[in-house]
Amino acid sequence: MTNFQSYLLALLTAIIPHVCSADIYKVLWPEEAQKGNAGWNAVKIVNMTSNTVFDGSMSGVYTQDLSGLKKKIEVAQGVTYLTHHSLDATAVGGPAVIEFSGSDITFRAEAAIAVNPFEGAAPAYTYDVIYKVDVTTGEVLETTLVASSAEEANAAIAAGFTVDLEASNLDRTGAGTSFQSYANNITNEVNADIETNGGLVTKQLSNPDGTSLLRKEADGTVHIGQNSIVLADEAVSASGNDEVYSSSGVLQLGNNDQHRTVIKGTLEVPTPTLGSHAANKSYVDKGDAATLKTANKYSDGIGAMMMAATQVTMTADPGSKLNIGFGLGSLSGENAFAIGLTGSSNDGSFRYSVTASYSDYVDEVAVGAGLSWSLR
Repeated sequence: MTNFQSYLLALLTAIIPHVCSADIYKVLWPEEAQKGNAGWNAVKIVNMTSNTVFDGSMSGVYTQDLSGLKKKIEVAQGVTYLTHHSLDATAVGGPAVIEFSGSDITFRAEAAIAVNPFEGAAPAYTYDVIYKVDVTTGEVLETTLVASSAEEANAAIAAGFTVDLEASNLDRTGAGTSFQSYANNITNEVNADIETNGGLVTKQLSNPDGTSLLRKEADGTVHIGQNSIVLADEAVSASGNDEVYSSSGVLQLGNNDQHRTVIKGTLEVPTPTLGSHAANKSYVDKGDAATLKTANKYSDGIGAMMMAATQVTMTADPGSKLNIGFGLGSLSGENAFAIGLTGSSNDGSFRYSVTASYSDYVDEVAVGAGLSWSLR
């Protein structure tokens, strides 16, 4: 596959939903039961595909300032509250990872922030949290609090947090399952993007309506679109060169008069057969040479006609009252002949001449006539 094909495939796979292989990870979250011990808030990320391990930190999660949220709730309820951080408050195996790119991991932790009344019957405020953390430093880069009621959402918004409200009429505390899908469904707000630094294996990328967007045919050619632009590398092309062409037979570069096509290197085109075809240098050079040869032969034929016509008058007897003559001329292989009539008046006061010449290449007859008078 050429560099152009590889680039195009990488570009399309970044924006089109498809099934692909990815590395498998296991995340071992902080040991919250061992708070106070060294390294309790560390995180271990294991790439089970490449058998590599990274020891990181979640320290920023546990030191995040919740005083603003606590204060807003205390003002609203009129009682004292306590705050609590946890990445495993529900003991269901830890947060669900949403994305891991570079050194940044994005995950959702259930009941990760709890703001509970110190005493009394005031309501507790509990939030799932979507964190984005740089695991090399433990710094929290982004925080989104997920509220289950408008009251919880308003308190978090007033404290300056980004908030998602996930209100539901159902209360479910049983077993849950997390999964990942790249398909559009009734919960999507935006399309999911895919990042991969490894391989991609797929037979075809399709549009939502099922038509082909990108596919590889059995002959090795790569087709873009349903009625497609075709990419064929030298290993499978008929010419032995990398090829780009249209399956419909017409490939247009640009779609308005302001577009330019710039080519670096050599452009080769076949010998034209129509007036609208571009011409290659060999064809133009041959045409120029043929035109020059024709022009030279034409001028040589005219020169031969002039030489022949000249001979008619040069061989005439100036003392004769009437002469008829013939002349021949040749120049660079072109031949001509001429016939002419010359004479003078009885009193010799004026002379006249009429001459006609012909060349087979020029295929025209040239005629000339003249008069002259004796002034003294």
